[in-house]
Amino acid sequence: MKQKDALETIIKLYDGKLMLTKREISKLVGRSISALDRDIRESKGIAYKKVRGKILYPIHEVAKWISDLDSNIRPAKTSQEDE
Repeated sequence: MKQKDALETIIKLYDGKLMLTKREISKLVGRSISALDRDIRESKGIAYKKVRGKILYPIHEVAKWISDLDSNIRPAKTSQEDE
């Protein structure tokens, strides 16, 4: 998925919000909140902002992460291709 398409989808899903919470990100990308916390500790994953002590994810960073993830996915080989 291209970044622009991902961004448009996120905007539609979250009524134009500019920042998403960990809970919203967890549901959107299918990762647990503890996995997101681990990403933060290890400086990995989606770029975030800390606002008044709360972790928030800018939607453009989420869209970028999704498009980067999609571009790194390779189709699995089928058993026929191995022969």
